[in-house]
Amino acid sequence: MFQKEHNLTEGSIFKNLILFALPFVCANFLQALYGACDLIIVGHFTGESASISSVAIGAQIMFMVMSFIIGLTTGTTVLIGHFYGANRHEDIQKTVGTVFVFFMSLSVIVFLLMYFLAPNMVDIMKTPKEAYQGALDYIAICSFGVIFIFLFNAFSSILRGVGNSYSPMMFISLGCFINIILDLFFIGYLNLGVKGAAFATIIAQGLSAVSLCLYVRLNKFSFEFRFRKTKFYFDKIKEIIKLGLPLSCQDAMVQTSFIILLTLANSIGVDASAGYGTANRLNGFTMLPAVSFAMALTPIVAQNMGAKKKLRAKYTLYTAIGCTFVFGLICLIWQQVNPESAIRIFTSDKNVIAQGASYLKSFSFDLIIVPFAFCLGAFFNGCGHTAFSMINSLMASLLVRVPMAFLVTGIFGKTLFNIGIAAPIASICAVTVSIIYLKSGRWKKAAISPKA
Repeated sequence: MFQKEHNLTEGSIFKNLILFALPFVCANFLQALYGACDLIIVGHFTGESASISSVAIGAQIMFMVMSFIIGLTTGTTVLIGHFYGANRHEDIQKTVGTVFVFFMSLSVIVFLLMYFLAPNMVDIMKTPKEAYQGALDYIAICSFGVIFIFLFNAFSSILRGVGNSYSPMMFISLGCFINIILDLFFIGYLNLGVKGAAFATIIAQGLSAVSLCLYVRLNKFSFEFRFRKTKFYFDKIKEIIKLGLPLSCQDAMVQTSFIILLTLANSIGVDASAGYGTANRLNGFTMLPAVSFAMALTPIVAQNMGAKKKLRAKYTLYTAIGCTFVFGLICLIWQQVNPESAIRIFTSDKNVIAQGASYLKSFSFDLIIVPFAFCLGAFFNGCGHTAFSMINSLMASLLVRVPMAFLVTGIFGKTLFNIGIAAPIASICAVTVSIIYLKSGRWKKAAISPKA
């Protein structure tokens, strides 16, 4: 786990998976803390449901943007993983320079779009008037951190492709620690409220991204990163876009579906908006193992597919599903027995607790289905079949979950419990399609050009 690079095509499958996935679990836990500590500290220091709603809405927008970025940079992980498994080190070197130039250029465009479209985003989400200005401030300020999100995830994707999941975790840890300290200072001491949470976030993102960049620059890997030597190779970016764009669209559209459902929750009232946002923050933690093992699975599968070890890749998939299902089952039992205790972590507002607990009662069944959905999707991504994963995920999110939520609430009434029912139904559909695709054997066909 502490090696700068790690060949994931040899040795114990279980040991490789656990050691490689643990940093992902820690990194995602700390990443979730970025938004969660904003929500917790704002909730406890201000005691206002409007402030909680503002941060929840703003954070949901930021998470959608982050999902777009992570999806796109995952294409880099898959490509470099295949190159590393096939011992194509010259191609890795060319990919590294191309990634830096491309993603830094793209970050400027995304920043401008976010900053100037912030009012439109807040309007579209039917934000309660009490939370409107706070949500707008949060998004506008956080948009300045987009370049740091791109920078961090670009270098993280490169490192993970060569089997290094430990270093990104270390620098996320740094960012999270800084974020919590600054949250307490800006919100607790300076009383800046929602704006303080946003300022803390972008400063922490900046420091962690620049630190990771310097780490890669100053250390020796099978590739070399030098600013003056970075070149743009069209064939490499073509492959990254081919692999990453479907994942980027998938993640962004999935988050869009969450935003649509948040809009539905917003229409119920500010307490429901805060309850929904708080419950989703909790889900960021309860789904951590499934998300983390899935993220780890992609580069492991990529390396093994590059090394022509397809059966080993498939066995790694089964191992990942088994590991994550157990945790999901434990969380399901907890949220069915006492969901109020889970929401109380974030706020002491009785109305928000009641609304969030109502949502968890129905949504929590998804916790034992997503281990299958996430791991299967990650497996196909590692194989290079990202287009299939995108189509399957979008169908489940936009053609099943969202319509189902509106259908159920239309028939049985607008409540968070009824909104939550749609999630496990959509996941079951996604898993069914994935199993059919796995059985077909189409995942075995090469999806990356041998000349890339």
